[in-house]
Amino acid sequence: MLRKMMCFLLVPVFLLVAAGMAQAAEVKAYAFNAGTLKTQTQYMLKDTRIGEPMDIPIPFLLIKHGKDWIVFDTGCNARVAIDPITYWGDGIVKAYTPVMRPDQEFKTQVKKVFGLKPSDFKAVLISHGHLDHAGAIDNFAGTNVPIYMQQTEMDTIKPILDAQKAGTAYILGDFARLSELNMKYITGIFDVFGDKSVIVFPTPGHTPGHMSLFVRPSKGSPFIYCADAMYTIENMEKMIGPGLGWDMPQALIQLTWFKLESMQGGVKIVPSHDPVYWAAHPFAPKEMLP
Repeated sequence: MLRKMMCFLLVPVFLLVAAGMAQAAEVKAYAFNAGTLKTQTQYMLKDTRIGEPMDIPIPFLLIKHGKDWIVFDTGCNARVAIDPITYWGDGIVKAYTPVMRPDQEFKTQVKKVFGLKPSDFKAVLISHGHLDHAGAIDNFAGTNVPIYMQQTEMDTIKPILDAQKAGTAYILGDFARLSELNMKYITGIFDVFGDKSVIVFPTPGHTPGHMSLFVRPSKGSPFIYCADAMYTIENMEKMIGPGLGWDMPQALIQLTWFKLESMQGGVKIVPSHDPVYWAAHPFAPKEMLP
């Protein structure tokens, strides 16, 4: 209990401190739309409006820090746009039907919008290994770009890969080229540039090794991109846990962190899969200003 209380206090304190610090490099954030999942509300908001359709966006983020580019999450694998049932399996597709064009793959979008190729990135940060977040990590195969993930998350994924156990939200094909990736495993908080402008931090609950992203852009408010620690604003406002998750009490702790940060007024909270939120906020090439 004491350990959980200490973790509960840690994130708001360090983010409030980081939000007030100066930085030398210019920081800009951009969101990309990697398609849509057609699902039902109860999978996003536990026991809520059961059977009601909900079409959720699949974002990934690019951050420019000075001349360096990093990415947080990668969206779905390109094969999802061609044959999702073969790649994901019939059960997953029935629950989360993907609507994705081939040109919404990570490497295609960043090339079209910013002229970037995978090897141009300084780092990749993966919130967790699920199919709509780590699906395109194979775009970085054969490069030396470090791909950061919490050690706890890989500890969860590895037995699935070893057993070749299909049918979970960890898709075997997404990790088929793992040996060709420059994977880096972290534990706890990671200050990406060392200046408190871009920080990833653990937010377990949805998965054991889930992490979220804090960004302090040069223009606009500091923000937390929650990834799947918070699907929608409604999860936070009404304290409704995710419909599916590894540890529901921990998932609710994350929502409490985010709600406290939002009440402080200095840090904006950005959900991952909220169709209402993303309908009101621009995707790249426009800058992300929550």
